[in-house]
Amino acid sequence: MDLSEAMLRPARKREIALVLGVPVMLFLASSITWSLRGGDGGGVMFTDRRLVVTLLIESVLAAGMVRYLWNRGWRPANVAGIPEPQDILRGFGLWLAAVTAYGVIFLGLYLIVPSFVAPIQKPQFTGSLSPVMILVAALVNPLFEEFLWLAYAIPALGSRYGLRIASAISVALRVMVHAYQGRLALIAILPLGVIFTWYYARSGRLWPVVVAHVVVDALGLSSLMSTA
Repeated sequence: MDLSEAMLRPARKREIALVLGVPVMLFLASSITWSLRGGDGGGVMFTDRRLVVTLLIESVLAAGMVRYLWNRGWRPANVAGIPEPQDILRGFGLWLAAVTAYGVIFLGLYLIVPSFVAPIQKPQFTGSLSPVMILVAALVNPLFEEFLWLAYAIPALGSRYGLRIASAISVALRVMVHAYQGRLALIAILPLGVIFTWYYARSGRLWPVVVAHVVVDALGLSSLMSTA
């Protein structure tokens, strides 16, 4: 898919403020709450109930957004591309790139300013999750986030401000709503966002990014899998 064609759909400021502003404010408020509970050193509690609430909010937001945008000429296929079998391999390649970037940044900071990365060497999250909830969350959350931060934000913002500024804003918003992860958001979410956004802006294909995000979430959440 040619992303430049998707950016031909004019997006009004009111539309952008509504579609991006509402979820950003909701999840930023949630991030601040989680951060206050867990602190910068981690310790944020994950439970099935908390994930259910989060996924319900995302599902309601997504349903409302899709209907709203559909009436304004936005089409998922036009901004995501058609899924292909190769997207799985591409997705694992993106995941590997994100993991490598995180490792390089972490090692560099550890060598230069070890005190900055010391807190995140401890477990960042606690709790217990059922295998079913891990599977559901690892599938639903990546779809919601990548359609929001990439498939909508990049074409919509790009139609007004250009691709580079749109990409920078998208990455900034992604990192902002993960503020509850403290400095881990800068070390892990920032490079992940940059890699995902670069790939989407370059290729116009969303599905490899979704695959990579699924792998990230599945591996991260599986560390809290309940053994009961």
